Amino acid sequence: MRTAEKKLFLSLAQAKSLNNKKLKQEENEEERATLRWFNSNITSQLEGLSFYVKPRVKRQSKQINGEKQQLYAFVLPAGQKSKQKRIYKKKRRKQGTTQREFTLQDFLALSSCFVKDFIGNEYLVNRALYHFDEQFAVNRETKQTVDKIALFQNARNIRQHDNTVIASRKSPHETLRFIS
Repeated sequence: MRTAEKKLFLSLAQAKSLNNKKLKQEENEEERATLRWFNSNITSQLEGLSFYVKPRVKRQSKQINGEKQQLYAFVLPAGQKSKQKRIYKKKRRKQGTTQREFTLQDFLALSSCFVKDFIGNEYLVNRALYHFDEQFAVNRETKQTVDKIALFQNARNIRQHDNTVIASRKSPHETLRFIS
């Protein structure tokens, strides 16, 4: 906490209290309006400086065996950080629910999508890309064409144009499944 902000906060608090006393004693309406305007200006400055003056509060939970958690708050000394780190949970597939299989007919019905295979190549699949009634996909880096059916058998994940995953699998031996 900076001492300059603390001093400014204290002087503004004193000025506000003096202004409130003058406001109670003043009878002229124009003077009262001016004092109210000063009061609101000082209040907004105090709100901005209150960040530097208020002590930080850390919430801590204590649990007694068999009871629900209760939250307690205590004040950390100035300049001390909390030692607990955030824990991030990864999203996992639900074990109990089976996801619907993504079939070749579902793949051929898509108007356009991106496909990534197990090697790491990424392909653009568009319904408008066909030659002599054979649909194909284009490698995004090398611009080579691949048959759609062969690509479906080697696909790791299938994404829409906004990069949301439609279907995926972890190994080439699994079947593609819809992602919900």
